[in-house]
Amino acid sequence: GLPLISRRDTELVLTGWELDALALHQATGVASLALPRGATCLPPALLPYLEQFKRITLWLGEDLRSWEAAKLFARKLSLKRCSLVRPGDLQPRPLEALNQGLNLTKILRAALPASHKSIVSFRQLREEVFGELVNTEQVAGIKWARFPELNKLLKGHRRGELTIFTGPTGSGKTTFISEYALDLCMQGVCTLWGSFEINNVRLAKIMLTQFAAQRLEDQLELYDEWADRFEDLPLYFMTFHGQQNIK
Repeated sequence: GLPLISRRDTELVLTGWELDALALHQATGVASLALPRGATCLPPALLPYLEQFKRITLWLGEDLRSWEAAKLFARKLSLKRCSLVRPGDLQPRPLEALNQGLNLTKILRAALPASHKSIVSFRQLREEVFGELVNTEQVAGIKWARFPELNKLLKGHRRGELTIFTGPTGSGKTTFISEYALDLCMQGVCTLWGSFEINNVRLAKIMLTQFAAQRLEDQLELYDEWADRFEDLPLYFMTFHGQQNIK
């Protein structure tokens, strides 16, 4: 079937026998190829010819051996672009389906994706794992400038992680977390505060004092200077305060 393939074809059906490829082409008009050594062998030399196709459907036969071979071939061809026709009474090999008067186009449309959207193999993760090994420091996250001991514990602030700090009333949670957030915010990390216990004015006053590293109450003439610099930080506050409806 290879001479009938056009460079513009993006979809292909792989079969195990020449008559199956002919039956498919006759009934559906789709590009079809027969594997040269039957349904149990996918020669590596054939792989370059299949690179142009964005979608490949494997319809190799009607027995368990063909089904297992189809799953194996899909891994070689990339699971993301492969679909499989599961053998069954209503889905025999293409030639038999044609002889029985079945709708081959409908069978192709019902083909199962080779990859499950919620399951991946190491083959799909391999390059990303290598990237993390190569870029160890970047993967560790953004380190705190003023908390070297925290860097040892958490390695850095990483997207997608949740860190919970607990402690009794008055133990310094808010003071520390505002310093923790300010450290990252000054490094360009966009920060959103949801303060349900302390109102935003008081919280902003604490953070501005930490930012200026001095008591501005005693030097009010410096307030505008420090406030202008503080205003440029990527820092935001939610307006929720106190008890809120769960919705």
